[in-house]
Amino acid sequence: MNRALWRRVRGALLAGAVAACTSKERAPPVSLARGEAPLTLSADPASLATMLGVAPESLFAAGREFYQRDAFDSARAIWHVEAARASTTDSATLGRTLMWLGLAERHLGNLPLALAQEQQALAVQRRLGLDRELSRTFNSMGLIAWDQGHYALALVHFDSATVTAQRNGDSVGVIRAALNVPLVHVELGDFLTARQGFVTVAAAARSIGNEQFLANALANLAMLEVRVGDPSAAIPLLHQARTLYHRLDYRPGEANALGQLATAWSALGNLQRAIAAADSDLALARADGLVQEVASILEVLSDLHLEAGSPRLALLRLREADSIDVALGLRTEHGKNLRRSAAILLGMGEAATAVRRAEAALQVHHAVAARGEAALDRVLLAQGLSAAGDDAGAARESEVAARDAGATDNPSIMRDAAAAAAQIALDQGHPKRALRLAMHPRPEQSPNDWTLMHIRAGALLALGRLAEARIEAEQAVAAIERERSTLALGPLRSAFLVGRAEPFARLVAIDLAQGDTTGAFLTAAALPGRALTERLGAVGGGSAPMTGSSAGERLLREAAELERELDQLGGSETALARRAILEQHLRTTRSAYAESIAHHAPTPSEQLLGLGRLSLPAVQAALRDGEALLTLLSSNDRLDIFVVTRTRLAHRREAVGARDLAARVRVARELLQRGGSPREALQAMGDLHDLLLGGLEGDGILEGARRLIVVPHGATAALPFAALWNRTTGRYLVQDAVISYLPAVAALGASGSSPALSVRDVQVFAPLPDSLPGTLSEARAIGRLVPAAALALGRRSNEATVRRALESSRVVHIASHGMQNSQNPLFSAMTIGREFADDPADDGKLSVHEILRMHVTSPLVFLSGCETGLAGSGQEPFGRSIEEGGLAQALLVAGAGTVVATLWRVDDQAAAGLAAAFYHGMVAGIDPAGALAQAQRQLIGRGDGLGWAAYTVAGAHRRKTGANVRVTDTKS
Repeated sequence: MNRALWRRVRGALLAGAVAACTSKERAPPVSLARGEAPLTLSADPASLATMLGVAPESLFAAGREFYQRDAFDSARAIWHVEAARASTTDSATLGRTLMWLGLAERHLGNLPLALAQEQQALAVQRRLGLDRELSRTFNSMGLIAWDQGHYALALVHFDSATVTAQRNGDSVGVIRAALNVPLVHVELGDFLTARQGFVTVAAAARSIGNEQFLANALANLAMLEVRVGDPSAAIPLLHQARTLYHRLDYRPGEANALGQLATAWSALGNLQRAIAAADSDLALARADGLVQEVASILEVLSDLHLEAGSPRLALLRLREADSIDVALGLRTEHGKNLRRSAAILLGMGEAATAVRRAEAALQVHHAVAARGEAALDRVLLAQGLSAAGDDAGAARESEVAARDAGATDNPSIMRDAAAAAAQIALDQGHPKRALRLAMHPRPEQSPNDWTLMHIRAGALLALGRLAEARIEAEQAVAAIERERSTLALGPLRSAFLVGRAEPFARLVAIDLAQGDTTGAFLTAAALPGRALTERLGAVGGGSAPMTGSSAGERLLREAAELERELDQLGGSETALARRAILEQHLRTTRSAYAESIAHHAPTPSEQLLGLGRLSLPAVQAALRDGEALLTLLSSNDRLDIFVVTRTRLAHRREAVGARDLAARVRVARELLQRGGSPREALQAMGDLHDLLLGGLEGDGILEGARRLIVVPHGATAALPFAALWNRTTGRYLVQDAVISYLPAVAALGASGSSPALSVRDVQVFAPLPDSLPGTLSEARAIGRLVPAAALALGRRSNEATVRRALESSRVVHIASHGMQNSQNPLFSAMTIGREFADDPADDGKLSVHEILRMHVTSPLVFLSGCETGLAGSGQEPFGRSIEEGGLAQALLVAGAGTVVATLWRVDDQAAAGLAAAFYHGMVAGIDPAGALAQAQRQLIGRGDGLGWAAYTVAGAHRRKTGANVRVTDTKS
């Protein structure tokens, strides 16, 4: 379950609404977009009233206006001014203001100060004999005691609230207290008593006709269902509560019900429905102009998108939310957003930046005395320092965070602090301490918290308690799989496993420690390319294309308009300013479309969901003599390499973390792309050869392997294995073996029965012969090799013709300009013609999101352009395994049999030469992988630079026979 979402909805609905929902006092509408910081508001009541646009006697109600919109720090600032005024003129108002000040401090996490305010309010009310006011103050004190975990005291306060309300004939006050009492029983684990209490309150609310209390009771009962592990039972209750709120036109309640629905769906592991509920909440808040509520929901969506594996989208939502909070002067929320962004950046490997953000958040929360938030800031600061290698600093901040968390008496904050401390202890080699910390809360209290399971598994593994470690690791992986299984086939599902490799790697380590190499291989094989495999028609028996929505089509048209306007802008200073605005708008629009795609993607069938179930005998049976399958699993501190042949399974572990490996791959790629002296490139590729294959070759594991099928993971998806340099032999890997890629091990079974691929029916597209003259030479060279090839040059190449070719079982070759969009891979594209109409479906580009909505039947697609085989990653360059992130990957998803593509920018003329050599081999009857190997060997022999290394061949097509055909090695 999403903890941040749970905390937000729990605090907003169970505490704020229950404490104050019956008040009818309303100030005139107060603008929430003024931008005044709460701590700098005028201390003069008249001046403050003028600034807020209300009468001086309405300051209290103005504070309530801010409070009801969750602007607690602004409400607090106003009430401080009002309390000072009332202390000399109106003692009754003073008592009431102090009570509400306590509630504001409570929401801001300042529980000791909140209690002090309530005690002052109680003293004033008792001195003046304001007996009717006592019930509400006792109720507020009960909520504070509940927050602090002082449950017996909370019950005493709620009992006092009930007694005083009964004494004054205040039936609403009686029900208000009765609605809060069950919350204490929930925390005490007395769920039966809590359930009976909520049911009783619901009946009482019906008896007096108070639909708002009834809705609150239903929402609290739904919360209880989630708490006891039955979130499905919460769904109908929340629908009832939402209906009541809607009838009352109580938008905050309706919005909270939607937030609770998001919580319930998140608890069910159904992120897609959780995001949909939050989106509905957002639409409601925007329609009502609830600016602060909009920011709050954007923060929830940021948390959900992060949990769904889309950190860039999470940052985008968070940036929009923070701009609202800063404009409103909501310093506490601004601090929270700094912490959230720090957490996202930390997950992306930017530890130094994350530390700076966490420190900034801590400063903000110290300034506003938000102790609970400051404790959470220290938790993240400790994690950031640990990731940055500052063990002493991490231990120090972890200790302070635990102390500060304990001082808040907030169980949720204490759990977060304990989890962070446990991970840091494990990282620093203290497994016993880590295990002790990770047992809080107890395992049975957090059945869906895979993070705690993962930490416990690591501690138990380090202690040698392998059987127990395996149970925890399997439960962690199962929890991840349950959550992912609820996502439809699409971007959310594809991105979900990004950043969640660690539990799988830990299970692999446990299997290996127990001597179960087969089990370790099957676990490792279940991760790379999972989303792509689930959509491969060759494996799953066909898959439904992505479907759009009317909203999605509107967003596409809007994006197309923005692109056209950007193309038409000049270079003046005014135009440059306009360009910055349009580019930001375009990024936001594309991100919104990505969300729309996720919400309308098809739901995976049971058949597709079973693709991860493999067996070693089945994998070995699908291999041919002379073939070896290389499967990699990259995690934080290790790289697991498995090699499977028809008769053998072998494993090697290399002590290189995912980020170190990504850095090595990045450097090697840059050197290969320079095209200058190969000495430095050979050094880098030699180092990578030694790391990935040196140990395997030294053990004789790859002896006799003439074909190497690579299933990459993480950074290795961007690595040209063909260019790995063997220092001992002085040869590139492709000179000794044919290299091909598979998206996942599960795709191997389909590749074993591929018929011979004919290139007689080829359609070649070259839409830019003038600006890319090499593409014209390339197309004509293919035409000479394949006389029956159909050439579509210049204006004859258009989007409609390309689509028909891809969906008509023809070999398709596109020689054009590729555009990689690393921020939003759905909009990576290849130019295939001119823009003929306003319809975004005919804009002259073939984009990833368009391909995903097609049913491609082409057995071979050659994308001769820049970076057409590079999977886009919003997380970090080359940090993602082959998924739906790029053009080649999208074509495989849509049904293409094999795709030849490039990993970086390629020279126009050199591309033409390699393509001609490739088709020469295809005409001779060689399969795509062999034809590409032959073309690359010829270029190596001629000494034509290193551009050949950019080309890869991926997919399920392999010849029925001839798997061991030796491609001629042209000598220099």
